Amino acid sequence: MSRPAAGRPGPPGQDSPAQDSPGHAAEDHLLVPEAAADGDAAQVTLNPAAESAVLPGSPHVTPTPAPVSRRTAAIAATAAGLALAALSIWVAGRGTAVPAVDQDIHRWVIQHRGPAGVSVARAVRWGGVTWVVFPALIAVGAAAAGAGSSLRRRAGAGLLLCLVASTGGYAEIQLNHLIARARPPVADWAGAASGLSFPSGHTTAATLAALTAAWGLAARVRPGWRRRAVWGGAAAWAGAVGWSRVWLGVHWPTDAVAGWLFGLAWFGAAVAVTLSARRPPAGRELLPAVVPAAARRPGPPAS
Repeated sequence: MSRPAAGRPGPPGQDSPAQDSPGHAAEDHLLVPEAAADGDAAQVTLNPAAESAVLPGSPHVTPTPAPVSRRTAAIAATAAGLALAALSIWVAGRGTAVPAVDQDIHRWVIQHRGPAGVSVARAVRWGGVTWVVFPALIAVGAAAAGAGSSLRRRAGAGLLLCLVASTGGYAEIQLNHLIARARPPVADWAGAASGLSFPSGHTTAATLAALTAAWGLAARVRPGWRRRAVWGGAAAWAGAVGWSRVWLGVHWPTDAVAGWLFGLAWFGAAVAVTLSARRPPAGRELLPAVVPAAARRPGPPAS
């Protein structure tokens, strides 16, 4: 005898496929509750891309799959970290000598930049100013927590994003002093700058801010083109700030590359640690909303 289609009740006396195993149907959605006491079926809204069923009047439930998995975050952190380590060793090993690739690109920029490009670069560089972008992450996290979230939940989400980016910015300063690379000649500068050169602080800050903001916002949109657009916007943000620092002549090109790698490595490590931090008991959500449901969802109940 053939089995009935999934989600469609079978003949009397025949078991429903949804009851085959505790984890079968609950892998992507929570099981639909049983009928109400008065005989009417409970109204349940199921989002095809969601990880949970949403009951009318129920507390806030994160409705989308994780924007970044622990495995993906760990792989990104490892790959970017290894690339950054290799680049740092290469730059530090040359001492005060500037690699030819840096000199060639820097020389080309100085020869080809014009007033319009310089004006754009000066405006774009604000996207990597720490005292502007890091506090803004608190507002991004609060918005990403969802309209039905409590003030405590909103504050926790915003502070988590700001903490990830701020600690990364502090760590980048330590690496900057460790490598102690000099900037390009001051005569080539078309904008203000201070401190050492490697990695680029503006590029690092922009990468950290862009990725953490995208992490929070991507958790609130469905998978597909909307989520890809969020991550694409983050890449464009970080890329534009890195370009601006090279175009203004205040950084060598490898400084910007190091900033991108550092930001990605720190973000990936922070996400992997956050998602692995703890799994709350059933019915409780202890981590902010930017930690997706996939990481907070308890396992199937014991039989």
